[in-house]
Amino acid sequence: MMRIVNLSRTGLFVVMRSGSLTSLAGRTHWRSLDEVWSAVRSENAPVSDFVVHTSVA
Repeated sequence: MMRIVNLSRTGLFVVMRSGSLTSLAGRTHWRSLDEVWSAVRSENAPVSDFVVHTSVA
């Protein structure tokens, strides 16, 4: 199952599968969570509804 990760420092979102960056609909990063969910739905991909937020140090 894939997991959505919010990269807090950059404000971007990515999708990870088994610790690796995953491409959905030809993209590897998105500017909003809504854009990620659209890509997930368009590919009918199994993804966790839990979003991981990285911390800003």
